Amino acid sequence: MLFMETRDLKPFHYIRPESLQEAGRYLASEEAVKLLGGGNTLLLQIRSGQESPDILLDVKHLPGFGDVRYHHNQGLKLGAAVNLQHLVVGLEIRRHYPLLHQTAQKLASPQVRNRATIGGTLAWASPISELAAAMLCYDAVCHTWSPRGHREIPLAEFYLGDYQTALARDEIITHVHLPPFPNRTYGIYHRQTVRHDGRRMIAGAAVLAYRKQQALTHWRIAVLGMDNRPKRIPDAEAVLEGTPGEAEIARALEIVQEQIHPADVDYARADYRRASLNALLKQAITEVIHHLQSIRS
Repeated sequence: MLFMETRDLKPFHYIRPESLQEAGRYLASEEAVKLLGGGNTLLLQIRSGQESPDILLDVKHLPGFGDVRYHHNQGLKLGAAVNLQHLVVGLEIRRHYPLLHQTAQKLASPQVRNRATIGGTLAWASPISELAAAMLCYDAVCHTWSPRGHREIPLAEFYLGDYQTALARDEIITHVHLPPFPNRTYGIYHRQTVRHDGRRMIAGAAVLAYRKQQALTHWRIAVLGMDNRPKRIPDAEAVLEGTPGEAEIARALEIVQEQIHPADVDYARADYRRASLNALLKQAITEVIHHLQSIRS
């Protein structure tokens, strides 16, 4: 245990628990406890005074938190402390989850990705989380632990709104699981930001599907920047099943427009954000179709 204090910060304890049970005891206490993953956002909040924890609980070194395991029948397990840079360089990600690999390349810088963790990024619950958009397309499930036991929370149910999740106060993400996907799966992520500033998101769209014989199926559409959380649009996905043409694409885009609620922000009006998403999504769907149809039978 370390006791840390500076002239500008409220003093707090830095603790590295040896087990989940030890971490759970601190989380269940009456003190203000914050989990520390990479710390990219949390430490900035502490320095600015937005957060004033009594205890900073470093869980990166807990058993299994750094694990990365892939099996063709079981899918991918990513420990909560795996850093985002692994999504860029990890061979199992590039081969079997290319949309996740492609999206990760657009996240911040290599320096930031080397610090930021998967569990911390998801738990931060940013409404413009690009990592979450890609993982939604892969049907990701968050595995958690608390003193009451283990839970599995589909990522589609994990986000409740702006920076809010389904996690209880004493609950910790241990790992994220992505089910296996067929080899003929392809995805695209497109975004528009202000001058390449990922923090000022205008619109983002992730699209994924796979080819089964001559049909394009298992469509996934995830959008961000349109609501208080990244979300999938299953009704639009259903329209694209089979061999989508211009009419099906147009109808899918209409459904997306009906189910999003963008707001005016200081750098873009809501109607502009709608139009941007429409263009990005049409481009992504078209690229996925062309790529999958070009695969030899």
